[in-house]
Amino acid sequence: MTDRTQKDAFLSLAAKPFSRLWDVLSRRLRSPSDDRGQPAEGLTDLCLARVAGEAKRNAETALPEDLLCAFSTEPLTAGDARFIGREEQSKRLLAVLDTWRAGRGAMVALTGPQGCGVTSLLQQFAQHMAGDESFCYRTLKRRPYDISDTLGLLGEVAGREQSCDSVGELVEYVNSLSPRVFAVDNGHLLACRIMGANEAIRVFGAVMVATQHRHLWVLGCQEYAWRRLVYVYGADRYFSEHIELPLFSEVELGQCLAARLQSSGITLRSAPSSADEPIPPPLARQVATLCRLSNGKPDLAFFYFLSSLRRRDEDGQLELQAVVALDFSALKPLISEELFALAEVAAHGQLTIDEHCAVFRCSRDESWLLLERLYHQCLLDKDETGAAAVYRLVPLYSDVITRYLSNANYLY
Repeated sequence: MTDRTQKDAFLSLAAKPFSRLWDVLSRRLRSPSDDRGQPAEGLTDLCLARVAGEAKRNAETALPEDLLCAFSTEPLTAGDARFIGREEQSKRLLAVLDTWRAGRGAMVALTGPQGCGVTSLLQQFAQHMAGDESFCYRTLKRRPYDISDTLGLLGEVAGREQSCDSVGELVEYVNSLSPRVFAVDNGHLLACRIMGANEAIRVFGAVMVATQHRHLWVLGCQEYAWRRLVYVYGADRYFSEHIELPLFSEVELGQCLAARLQSSGITLRSAPSSADEPIPPPLARQVATLCRLSNGKPDLAFFYFLSSLRRRDEDGQLELQAVVALDFSALKPLISEELFALAEVAAHGQLTIDEHCAVFRCSRDESWLLLERLYHQCLLDKDETGAAAVYRLVPLYSDVITRYLSNANYLY
């Protein structure tokens, strides 16, 4: 099948974001045996599963649905057997839980690169509640711009239907609740350089501090947004514990991939692995390469792994072939304004056009043009479900982008 025929067949099934990703990937994916930059065979299955959420309508080449489900990048809920590792960070979280139970106020910041598993680890915490304790996981849906916004957001976190009129009223309400662990995710939305946001962020912190003896607060936050909160607001002074969650090591990534593969019920060879081979040999031989190419980022490792699977002609069994590396040279021609914009998106977690205008003091049309250009280069993703379009780093290769920006001194 030719490149053009593949794409035409694809577009009949896929949504708009997929067609944009295909254009980029078809230029960036290079087959080891072809220096002309043709897409790797079988990329269709993977991209539809990753981007459009559909399986290709060809039973001979499609990856099994059970396999795609097992390698989903959705956060893992409490008790999911696919959750592996993170023993050190889990022990530190439990130590803080004991401190809080002993009557000493405690607040925890759990931070790490996008995609490292902060949300999954937060949700595992639900298994450790005891007595009259309860676990309350909440995700910030929007960025607070003023005190009223903050009171509304925290009211939602605490489960209050009506918004409070003052900080004192909200603190009184939160302290009237039974003891619980508040796990607040998407803490990167607190990082903001819009005028008036300073008070909003301080009020958010003040409510947490004022209720920490009654409740344990755990804030999940992306790495660079946390650095900004520490630099601008001294946020680290108010948290009794800061737990950094790194990307996976080679050993951890191997365990993660093996757990996912086991969960799918699919083997990569006819004979099952023996008890002393926790990682199937075909996979074990590729773990080092997968870790190097993904830098230990699970979703990117899943991408490489799934895109390298092929069905053998003789028996239709899945076989792991050589991993084909993505080419990220598209970052090199970017001008400084574009790199600074990517850095601000990384540091804020996300940006709207109006926020970009305020940060860079440019016209709305200029901000729109710059962000749209990065979007169509597949470096930013865009969410248009709300009142204003929100731009984020494309999750799949957010780590590649942030490392490039850090090495070029645009992000620190």
